[in-house]
Amino acid sequence: MIAAIQIFLGILVLGGVAIILLSKNIVHAAYALCLALIGIAGIYVVLMSELLAVVQIMLYAGGVVILLAFGVMMTNRLRGEKVLSGSKNQLIGSIISLGVFIGLSFLINDASFKLNDTESSNQIKTIGVSFLTDHIVAFELIAFILLVALVGATYLAKNAANE
Repeated sequence: MIAAIQIFLGILVLGGVAIILLSKNIVHAAYALCLALIGIAGIYVVLMSELLAVVQIMLYAGGVVILLAFGVMMTNRLRGEKVLSGSKNQLIGSIISLGVFIGLSFLINDASFKLNDTESSNQIKTIGVSFLTDHIVAFELIAFILLVALVGATYLAKNAANE
């Protein structure tokens, strides 16, 4: 059963990546990116790393894809044209990607992975308590910086729309 789930998630990720590579429409590529990132989160769940799965969904599949969608909407609105992408170096990119894939395949095949016997359900609690006790200053500083970035982006978008 686990093997079937892993195969399904692998197909989901590879299908999303293939759509990203072949699509000329940036909106379709953004949706395919979301599909691939959710598939990667599913792989994290199968590997019993729930924290990484939650971070993958919230930060990447949620935040980055929404940010990309807003960027596309703002660009489309300002120019009144469709936002399309094109690539000029498909051959070079394909050769480099194939080389990286082959190199990583050999490295993963030669690696010896060891499983930890620790419980993964305690992982999220330990990191959460650590954030809110030992690293509270850094946690609050990051939250403040993200708030300032959000307010600044809103201000810049408002000025660009008025011009």
